[in-house]
Amino acid sequence: MKKSLLAVFIVGTCVASSQASSAGQSLEFVQIPSDLRVEIAKENEMKVDDVHSYAMGTLSWGGGFISAVTFEDSVKNCSIYVSNGKVLSSLFSGAPCEFVGKPRVESSRKVTSPDVLYDIRLFSPTSGAMADDVIALFYDLEKQTYCVSQSLGSWYQVGNKEIPADLSDGRCFSEGAGY
Repeated sequence: MKKSLLAVFIVGTCVASSQASSAGQSLEFVQIPSDLRVEIAKENEMKVDDVHSYAMGTLSWGGGFISAVTFEDSVKNCSIYVSNGKVLSSLFSGAPCEFVGKPRVESSRKVTSPDVLYDIRLFSPTSGAMADDVIALFYDLEKQTYCVSQSLGSWYQVGNKEIPADLSDGRCFSEGAGY
């Protein structure tokens, strides 16, 4: 009898876990996979040793990776790449730029998959100085990948949280990439 109850409990737990993971993407901080680093280097026509993963800057999700990297250069720079298992896309690149702190996984929009926020300091040509900014990524269920939205970044910085975030400027793939 105890073995039967244990088997029912284990099966029930596995079914509940698979349903929970299919409802949304869970994110986990990981080291950048070496094949992703090679792919990013190839995309930028540089040596793999010149691609540096930002500390705690890579997250894995069911279908791929979000990775913050910097490139060996005399000017500080930052880039964010998303690989959904099919396509590698550069969703952000800036210089002079620097990452500030580790990425934040944010669920305040109460959607099935959390947003990912990277705090950066980016050179503003308008002011001629470094300015704080937020690069915000959201999961697009239709495209099955994470996308970047400048409006969502602004919403997290100063937006009225009572009004839904506008994702109409969302971009999921590099120019020329995608489906």
